[in-house]
Amino acid sequence: MYLDNIINKQMNEILKIDTIAQGIMASYYGSRQRCGTETQKWTYAILQAREIFKGDSKIDKNNLSDEAFKYCKEHELI
Repeated sequence: MYLDNIINKQMNEILKIDTIAQGIMASYYGSRQRCGTETQKWTYAILQAREIFKGDSKIDKNNLSDEAFKYCKEHELI
């Protein structure tokens, strides 16, 4: 049971970071890498997403388009 809780917590963290990275790749917030392979672009987005998830960086809700704001609200990012 204890191991299941740890796995569930880690999986939830991974899914949240992935959701944040998808928003970065959609250019909703953060900075997107313009050159390199898709793997490099995703790595850059995931590194930023981890910083946002940990609280080292924040999504500025006052600087979002309507679409980006809706995405963030839908996924409880702000």
